[in-house]
Amino acid sequence: MKSATSKRRAPSTVTAKRKVSLNTSFRGKEPSRPSKSNSPSKVREDLAVELYALARLGLNRFGLTRAEQRRALKRSWRLRAAPHASGPLLRDALSLSALLLEWSRSPQFVDVKGNPRVLAIRGPGDTFETLGRQFLPNMPLNDVIAMACSTTEVSVLPRGRIALVGGSMVNLARSNERALAHAVRQIDQLLETSLHNAKLKPHQLAQGRMQRLVIGVISRAEWKDLMRELRPQIADLLARVESFVERRRPRNRKALKAATAVSVNVYVSEENDWERAGVDVSALVRGKRP
Repeated sequence: MKSATSKRRAPSTVTAKRKVSLNTSFRGKEPSRPSKSNSPSKVREDLAVELYALARLGLNRFGLTRAEQRRALKRSWRLRAAPHASGPLLRDALSLSALLLEWSRSPQFVDVKGNPRVLAIRGPGDTFETLGRQFLPNMPLNDVIAMACSTTEVSVLPRGRIALVGGSMVNLARSNERALAHAVRQIDQLLETSLHNAKLKPHQLAQGRMQRLVIGVISRAEWKDLMRELRPQIADLLARVESFVERRRPRNRKALKAATAVSVNVYVSEENDWERAGVDVSALVRGKRP
């Protein structure tokens, strides 16, 4: 006959087992033994830890709470493919950029010097309303105007007019959600490009996608000089890409079936952590290239 003590212990044992089961199902199985310090498995694991840490710390800076991150991570474990959250969120911003590009280049919307004309906001013909209906047909005109004025270099003028005083860039930094969506798209595109190139065999290198990285070390005082020199060059390059893509975009559903979305991302980063940047400080001190 079992004692009362043994009866009381049984439920606690079951509860403990259930807790372990829940934790391992969420986090994945722990390795039975640690990997060797220099083994490929250990290197991959260390890189994964760095990637997860960068993502977690980045999400903190985007304003996500720990609870939100835990829920997102738990939801992601059940997925076999990534969800489509970032693309639809950026669609309006991309359409607005296309609207501004049309405004700044189409003969009917530029003056004799090739500059964007000041347009009437409403009405048929060469107006901002016409552009809005073409590129953002499902968005009310007042919302298009508000979005353009808050994220681009567009200004409303007296007497029902509107002007484009800058380029076609849409500034997403004013919205945490859109800025995060933009970061997600870039990470996805970078991962796909890196994976595509990593899987190529030597005789397939011609099929590789453009992926270049330049790393150097300059004084912090020269950072602004570098940006001042690069901005017009990068802006010119991306303007040519936009023009190339616009001339070749599908014009009907049949052409759309054989089309693909192409993107060119350019960014300049600043890193003060030599180890993370992969810079050999000792080589710098010796006067050699890192």
